[in-house]
Amino acid sequence: MDHLLSCREVEVAILVAKGYKDNEIALSLFISRRRVGEIVASIKSKWHITSRVQIGIITYYCGLIDIKKEVFTKCKSFN
Repeated sequence: MDHLLSCREVEVAILVAKGYKDNEIALSLFISRRRVGEIVASIKSKWHITSRVQIGIITYYCGLIDIKKEVFTKCKSFN
C-alpha cells in the first residue's frame, strides 16, 4: 500500500494537526464534511494509524508544520 499522501490529503493532515475540526476543514477547503472524513480515514489507512493525534504527530515529524509558530500564533491571538 502506498504511504504517500495526495496533495489534498496533505492539506487535510496539516489542518488536522493544527487542531481543526472536520467542519472547519470543510469550510477552509470548500469540500463537504463527509469528504473530509473520507480523507482523514484514507490518511489513517495509509499511515496505519488510528487517531487524529497520530496524524498531528506524524505531520510535525515530517516537517509539514512548525509547532513553535503555531503555538505562538495561538497564544498571541488570546491577548
